[in-house]
Amino acid sequence: MRRVLPAVVLALAALALAACTPEAAPTEPAPTESPAPAAPTETPGATGPTATAAPSGLPADCAQAYSPAMQDRLLAAFAQLNPAEAAAVPSSKIVDLLDVIQGSPNLTCSWTPPGTTALISTAALIPEEHQEFVRSALTQNFPACDATGGPVDCERRGEQQQGSVEIERVVLRGDLMLSTYALNADPSLVSDAIADMIAFLP
Repeated sequence: MRRVLPAVVLALAALALAACTPEAAPTEPAPTESPAPAAPTETPGATGPTATAAPSGLPADCAQAYSPAMQDRLLAAFAQLNPAEAAAVPSSKIVDLLDVIQGSPNLTCSWTPPGTTALISTAALIPEEHQEFVRSALTQNFPACDATGGPVDCERRGEQQQGSVEIERVVLRGDLMLSTYALNADPSLVSDAIADMIAFLP
């Protein structure tokens, strides 16, 4: 029994020590940080129609192409500016000029009331490479008009079979060309309107 006792005592002592040893607290997983919510993105609102920029060097619209006094005279004479049917009446009967005008920056002001009266003026900036072509077309289509050099002011008048009177006039100043076609319009008003528009153009 003496040999067995020390072993038993040692075993009990080991158990006692084990019982006194504090248990380790269960480890809890470290809290993970939630990703911060993304900043809200602004939904772009619907944009309004983009204003059409005027061709370089030309007025933005016909309201800026005449003096207020001339606009009053033209409205009194023709009543309508740029009605829907105005596109049917060109500012020139010379096809070559129309081709150049349509391919260049331009502004057309059509005073065309219902009936057989009209005044259509188109201001266009003619590229340098088309200058000689335009001058040649003017010389060929306007009797007694020499458009070979310098400023040009060509005019022709004619009468249609129905008795309507036409006036066509083209003014060329540098790269600016003003082409005007009038039908049964007062010649003095046509001339004044052309002079007024030229004064407001660059």
